[in-house]
Amino acid sequence: MPLKPLALWISHSSQKIPLRLALIVPFLLQVSAAVGLTGYLSFRNGEQAINEVTQQLRVEIGSRIHQTLRYYLEAPQTINRVNVNAIQLNQLNLQDTGSLTRQFWNQRFLFDSANVSAMYFASTEGEFFGLGFQDNQQWEIGRAGKLTDGKFFSYDVDNEGNPTNLLQEGNQYDPRVRPWYQTAVQAGKEAWSDIYLDFKEPRLKITLVQPIYSKTNELRGVAGVDFVLSHVQDFLKDLKVGKSGKTFIMERSGLMVASSTEEEPFLRDSQGKVKERLQAKNSNVPLIKAAVNYLEQFVNLGAINSTKQFTFELEGKPHFLQITPLADERGINWLIAVIIPKADFMEQIHANNRTTVWLCLGALALSATLGVFTTRWLTSPIFLIGQAAIKIASGKLDQNVEGGNIAELKVLAHSFNQMADQLRESFFALEQAKTELEQRVIERTAALQHSEEKFSKAFHSSPIPFIIITLTDGNFIEVNESFLKFSDYSLKEVIGYSCLDLNLWANPQKYDLAHQLLLQNGSFRSLELEFRTKFDELKIGLVSAEVVEISDIQCLLATIEDITKRKQAEEALRIEQEKSERLLLNILPKPIADQLKHNTSAIAEQFNDATILFADIVGFTPLSSRMSPIELVSLLNQMFSTFDQLAEKHGLEKIKTIGDAYMVAGGLPIPRSDHAQAVAAMALDMQQAIASFQVDRNEPFQIRIGINTGPVVAGVIGIKKFIYDLWGDTVNVASRMESQGVPGGIQVSANTYQRLQDQFVLEKRGAIAVKGKGEMITYWLKDYKDLSLFDT
Repeated sequence: MPLKPLALWISHSSQKIPLRLALIVPFLLQVSAAVGLTGYLSFRNGEQAINEVTQQLRVEIGSRIHQTLRYYLEAPQTINRVNVNAIQLNQLNLQDTGSLTRQFWNQRFLFDSANVSAMYFASTEGEFFGLGFQDNQQWEIGRAGKLTDGKFFSYDVDNEGNPTNLLQEGNQYDPRVRPWYQTAVQAGKEAWSDIYLDFKEPRLKITLVQPIYSKTNELRGVAGVDFVLSHVQDFLKDLKVGKSGKTFIMERSGLMVASSTEEEPFLRDSQGKVKERLQAKNSNVPLIKAAVNYLEQFVNLGAINSTKQFTFELEGKPHFLQITPLADERGINWLIAVIIPKADFMEQIHANNRTTVWLCLGALALSATLGVFTTRWLTSPIFLIGQAAIKIASGKLDQNVEGGNIAELKVLAHSFNQMADQLRESFFALEQAKTELEQRVIERTAALQHSEEKFSKAFHSSPIPFIIITLTDGNFIEVNESFLKFSDYSLKEVIGYSCLDLNLWANPQKYDLAHQLLLQNGSFRSLELEFRTKFDELKIGLVSAEVVEISDIQCLLATIEDITKRKQAEEALRIEQEKSERLLLNILPKPIADQLKHNTSAIAEQFNDATILFADIVGFTPLSSRMSPIELVSLLNQMFSTFDQLAEKHGLEKIKTIGDAYMVAGGLPIPRSDHAQAVAAMALDMQQAIASFQVDRNEPFQIRIGINTGPVVAGVIGIKKFIYDLWGDTVNVASRMESQGVPGGIQVSANTYQRLQDQFVLEKRGAIAVKGKGEMITYWLKDYKDLSLFDT
């Protein structure tokens, strides 16, 4: 049945349900639900109890197996340790085979034969001596080597551990090719061999071996202790795992080690001879085979490093599985598996469930009988109240009912009578209120129409563009005349279209920002947006918008303040300011220009350490008389422009030019520690630059340069045509260094020499008379000591 007709049928039918049925049915449903829930929880608790019991049982059995195996494996380790120590301490003579077998004989009763089945030693020459416990429950001495012509002989043993009667003459036997011997040699330390088939009897064994070395680290032989894995199988068979549970041990490769079943952990050929070990997944025991196949399908056996519990199904029945790893540093790496069928514990649960079902059915029948009698007693007074309510609904308001003997129904009847009285009073009050409400609606409608007229007048007469667009599709539904002038569109071209249709957005990214602000806040104020008019003119407006509701439609009311001319004026002002800034920076250093912007008074600053360079172009004055003024200025501009580039390259400050003289300073207006080196480097570059002009012009240009280092005062004075200049004795001496130099030479003072002597080649000129200073020792700057230090 479709959902809508079903819902209508339920709604229609519920109007006809008797009160008695409405009372008893929910009651019975609640009782049924409680009874069913009780049965369900009983079943679930039983299953949970089974899960917990089986988990504890698996953990207990797994721990017991783990501890027993540890106990079994400790005995070979102890015996091997004793024997190896005795040999290395020369307490046992390897040449005296009798001492070895007697040592083994004395150790035989220190441990259970289930833990140790054989003890032996094999030398590097192939000699073998051992004592083993056979399946016939007798101890035998085994020998192989030169005395036995390479065959394996078994001897009876007397009470002192000496060989007596020859019991069996076996096949050729070289211990050095046996797996246990090879394991010891490869490991170089105490280790368990791989599980292998016994040489004499059909059984699996594992050997704890340890190589024995001489003091010169030469291999003398291998000591070993055998552990027969059939003892583990006997132990597992004695364990009780539920009714039909199984345990088994396998290697991580899947090869069977032992199990609690009668199945042998190896396969036999048609003659009954052992041919190979059994893969656990090929076991004839269905429970073991299913468990191993489940593990290989869903689990990586090599990755199990701790106890894991699983649940798998065999023939549709759940079984609990626990895998516990057993490993040690000597090479044991096995997995212990415990399997418990869930069915072993479910019989009592099913009996409890049957009992619970019968109890639930009895409780349900009793509850139904009591419910019928109870509802009849309760519903009689309510039926009378219902009849009175029907009469009131038909307009007969004068009704009065009795509540019977039940206190709550008496209260209900009293409340019903009060309600009838209040209903009569409310009926008359409602009629009066209806009349008053109609009058208020008429008044408010008139006020709303007046308000809409005022808004419409303000909207259309505003000098600021106004628009109203729908929020869903962005179409214009109303605009004023100012917007039409702003956009150059007519009213017919705008209404019913969106901004995207009219291509009004000059910057779609800003449109996305406006949309996000509306989604987050419902409005935004003074957002600067770019518009494109009908005639492709770009205009800029400050937009304010807010979401409003008009006739139950979500709309956007927005205003656009045209700031196009203001933005154009601001852009023109910015361009002029940038021009003024560039002009000022061409005249003054940037730090000084920044100070003048904030303070127009005179600027002066003391620099305790600066280097000053004066340069004069030799021979330029005579040349000027032979050149036109334009050519002269052009040549001088090329030279000084080259010097300007060198000053910028070395991070120096050009101070001024006077005629054909050039002045530059280092260490100001921003102090730097290497100002003398930078000025010296520029002086050398200036010599090379003048040489290039000499080649180009074919005129004998030379430059005379003077450099001095010391304190100066720098600043800007005056209010018209101001420049950045330097004052002080250091400046005067630098000027004298230039004027009293020689063409093509760079003369430096002693102060400058002190700063340059480690990095430049300087030649002492000697004492010269300097005006105002007397005699001064000066130097000629020749070249760099290491040019790589100054490459830029």
